[in-house]
Parts: sequence; C-alpha cells; structure tokens
Amino acid sequence: MNVLKSLLLAATVALVATGASAAPNGKFGSADVNKDKALTQAEACAGKTPRICKSFAAIDANKDGAVTRSELRAFKNAKRAARSLPVKP
Repeated sequence: MNVLKSLLLAATVALVATGASAAPNGKFGSADVNKDKALTQAEACAGKTPRICKSFAAIDANKDGAVTRSELRAFKNAKRAARSLPVKP
C-alpha cells in the first residue's frame, strides 16, 4: 500500500512540476483549433462540442460569431438558475 501511495504522490508531483493536468482544456480547448480561446461556429460544430453547436446562437451573447468560456459559463448558469439550481462561479 505504501508503494502505491508513493507512486501516486510521485506522479502527482511530476504533473504539477510540468504544469500538466488530466484535462487542461477539456472539450472546449480541444475544439478551439486556432487556440484563440473562443469557438467559432465551425469549430463548435466540428464534432467535439455538439451541445455548444446546437445552442451556438443563444450562447454567443454579444453576437460576435464566437463563443468564449465566459459566455458558455453565463449560458450554463442561466439555465441552472431557471431550474432553481445553484449557479457555479
């Protein structure tokens, strides 16, 4: 058991030291092909983020043709609030 704990600790330290994480960007980051921290409709509909694709116009609050993480968070929180669920920061 101590060996397992030591291995897990070593792996965690290695990940922290290199700045890596299990999912650094999630689906949003992997769909953001040009890495501009926003998804165009083409990027959203390319297959990795079908829910964003489906609701793209509603999520794009400022109607600039791109969805940012903050717009996505605001959209999700509005949906949560409409269902009387707590919003996430």
